Amino acid sequence: MSEKPASMYRDIDKPAYTRREYITGIPGSKIAQHQMGDKQAHGDDYEVQISLEVDESVQIRHGSLEAARLSANRHLIKELGEGNYKMVLRKFPHQVIRENKQATGAGADRVSDGMRQSFGKIVGTAARIQAGERLFTAYCDVEQAEAVKEAFRRAYNKITPPCRIRVERGEELLIA
Repeated sequence: MSEKPASMYRDIDKPAYTRREYITGIPGSKIAQHQMGDKQAHGDDYEVQISLEVDESVQIRHGSLEAARLSANRHLIKELGEGNYKMVLRKFPHQVIRENKQATGAGADRVSDGMRQSFGKIVGTAARIQAGERLFTAYCDVEQAEAVKEAFRRAYNKITPPCRIRVERGEELLIA
């Protein structure tokens, strides 16, 4: 089964569909972890706080979130070392995505029911993110800020919406 393009699920056009207790057969989330780097540290332990913000309201599938997380985290481990930063993925893919599969090929007209009772089968999950919300936040020291910005640049190449890297704390330290 091939993965459909993300553009099919990007728009927030349907009501939220998240009540997992009524839904069976939800595939597990691909996201391995939400806290990376020094998990024991608090954000206050570091001088600089940098976030990746999304500019448009979209749904991002769990595979894309994991790809972005992996590329950012891999870059940070390579540049800064395992426990010298803290990064948090702030969103969880609660939204369940459904798809009305159509039979194709010879004799499909006899098999397929078309649009009749087209509720759709569950194909994955996605996170709903509103414009201006933070997707990732990283905490680091002043000299590590450029590596974090580069990691976020790599992460936003893996996701659909336009993003902005914002220094939320410690900007005056970076300029000095």
